[in-house]
Amino acid sequence: MSLYESCKTPIRVAYVGFVLIAFGFLIKNESVNVFYTFRSNIVLFIAELFLRVGEFIIMNLPLIFMLSIVCKKANSSSPVIMALVGYFTYTVTTMLFAPQNLTAQAYVSSSGINSLLNFSGTGRSPLETGLIGALLVAYMTRVTFVLSRHRGVFSLANVLSKETTGLVYNAIACFILGVLVSYTYPFLYNHVQHSITFIGEDLSDPMRLGLYSVLDRVLSILNLGNIVRYPFWYTSAGGSFSNTLTGQSVVGDVNIWRYVRETNATYPGAGRFITPFYVINLFIIPAFYIGTLCSMSDKQERRGQTLTFIFAILLSFIAGNPLPVELLMLFTSPILLLMYLFLVGIVSGTLVSFGAFLGYSALGTNTVTAMPGSFPDLIINIRNADLTHSLQVIVIVGLFAFAIFLFATIFYYRSLSFEFINTQDGEELISRVIDTVGGYDNITDVGSGLFRLNLYLEDPEKIAIENIHDTGIRRIVETRNGLSFEVGTSASVIARKIRHLVHKHKKRNSLS
Repeated sequence: MSLYESCKTPIRVAYVGFVLIAFGFLIKNESVNVFYTFRSNIVLFIAELFLRVGEFIIMNLPLIFMLSIVCKKANSSSPVIMALVGYFTYTVTTMLFAPQNLTAQAYVSSSGINSLLNFSGTGRSPLETGLIGALLVAYMTRVTFVLSRHRGVFSLANVLSKETTGLVYNAIACFILGVLVSYTYPFLYNHVQHSITFIGEDLSDPMRLGLYSVLDRVLSILNLGNIVRYPFWYTSAGGSFSNTLTGQSVVGDVNIWRYVRETNATYPGAGRFITPFYVINLFIIPAFYIGTLCSMSDKQERRGQTLTFIFAILLSFIAGNPLPVELLMLFTSPILLLMYLFLVGIVSGTLVSFGAFLGYSALGTNTVTAMPGSFPDLIINIRNADLTHSLQVIVIVGLFAFAIFLFATIFYYRSLSFEFINTQDGEELISRVIDTVGGYDNITDVGSGLFRLNLYLEDPEKIAIENIHDTGIRRIVETRNGLSFEVGTSASVIARKIRHLVHKHKKRNSLS
């Protein structure tokens, strides 16, 4: 929960970024324009503005995560300045020390703040390390910030100010970090390239397509999705097509899909790397939202969150990109994320096995902010008789995936999440919470919200204020009728256990 508190704002910023992109997407997408077309220059300008701002936010999401994490360290601007200096030191170091013979996807793109470091004329570019690099710099900043606060015999703080000492320490640490990453990154990157080569050797193999989908989602979460997406979407790794009548050649799954739709050519399998997104965005992600909502036992909080979840489901439908949800699972329920990735791999392989292929109309070639697999792209293809089989398979597989992940989400929040806490620690936590609120007799009701345990009390005056810090819970909020504890994904389980203990205690007292 400490990590989630630090990353909560960036996850919300990611939602905002995709909302902005969705607005522009709905106006400029070719599939949507079949139903209505905006011709107002003002509307088109606003759509383009929202697209650009949304893309900028998503492209710089790692930097936003880094700043949010270091901001939690102290009520001071020093960590933020240290982090920025450290981040650019780290990035420039990778530009100077990393080999420049990797594919273009290994280096920073033309979008985002890092692109400023593509010094013209040097022939060198910084490595694109995404969320990994940002988190490493954030960790270094927090460590060096603490070190700069202490005055040892050989500390620079004896000569310089604490703020200057922190900057120096962090610049040195991030320089060393950049050197280490420069020499280890190519090794890891080449392993990913081997996986891309392996997948591209047989594009009809369900196992390889399942591997692609899992690899795509893992790298996208780390803001490195372009490494695996670009080769399959826009190069020969994703297939090639030659029109014998016109002599035209097209490479890349997305390019081929667009070409065969425009020319009515035949290419079996076009859209194979996009098809799983329809199931993810239209079925699996909504299942997560509904399962999370159903896991809340507090009716009042569930009603309050319903509209938020409905909006999130609509966003997934209209302009789907599962990244915000995946980030949420990464920082709150990594075991559920593993279940999700496994299901995505199975779904991808199943769709290929049943010959279901459906691409989408891409807006540009930015794969990081792309929104494949949306409802508008699905609905526009209903009129195409050649795609009827694919649409039917997508819906059937999607319904099964929806049911599976709905059950997995509810099971995780209601049972499994608590099992990953040490049993003794979990029971002690429950005992400390009960003591803090004044014992069993002072509890009138127990409920759970989103990562929150709500205890309704008969007499709030009986709260043991002195015991609050002993609970080990970082965030406790006093409500009108009791206390609210931020306990993470195990909130539903803990609420049920406390409710059972309270009922058992009151029943024993009534019998005696």
